[in-house]
Amino acid sequence: MRPDVLSLYRFYQSALGRAAYPILANKIAKLTTAKTNSITIGLGFTLPYLDHLSKLEADVGSRYLGFMPAQQGVCHWPSHHASRTALVEEYHLPLAASSVDRMILVHALEHANRPVNLLREVWRVLAPGGQMIAVVPNRLRSWAAYEGTPFGHGRPYSKGQLSLLLEEQMLPVDGWDTALMMPPFIRPVAARMLKYGERPIGLLGRTLGGALIVSARKQVYGTLPKSAKKAATLPVLTGP
Repeated sequence: MRPDVLSLYRFYQSALGRAAYPILANKIAKLTTAKTNSITIGLGFTLPYLDHLSKLEADVGSRYLGFMPAQQGVCHWPSHHASRTALVEEYHLPLAASSVDRMILVHALEHANRPVNLLREVWRVLAPGGQMIAVVPNRLRSWAAYEGTPFGHGRPYSKGQLSLLLEEQMLPVDGWDTALMMPPFIRPVAARMLKYGERPIGLLGRTLGGALIVSARKQVYGTLPKSAKKAATLPVLTGP
């Protein structure tokens, strides 16, 4: 079941949410660089992450918009300015083709009942070479099994599953990371310890994080699948 916007907002206002999102936001920032006057769209519930990026990239003049799926609901953002959020149909985004430089998906892909259609729509609106960053629950870790956080809802992915899904939609992966190494305890002390466990546990293996963070680029050319190459080979005429 997809968490509604109020549940997501409350999580990010909780001690655990306030400890978790800076860890994820810093990992996202390491995978991306904003271009001058670029457009970044956040899809799902990305407000804390857009806040973080907009502060880091304040000198490049980028624009940031938060798109929230109709099934989830929408809230105002940023708090002290005109709203930059919109309620959208995730499979039919109100954007022209090739109009967006970067898309960030958080609490989005794992809730899509048609992930292929969602990624096709992301591909459509991205400019050639445009970047998509997706954060999804790691199916092999405890965050995906604990329903007390938004990462315990929807379909979790392994790194291999996610890479294959993206590459099939002409969004080849060009970078990845993991985050949230410690289990999702809700006690305040455990929430404060979350950031301290990130580095030492991460040294044991990059796949230990409760969330996968993947960066992919829009590919504007493709090849035939391996299974189709033989059938698609044309006969060659030769002389006598």
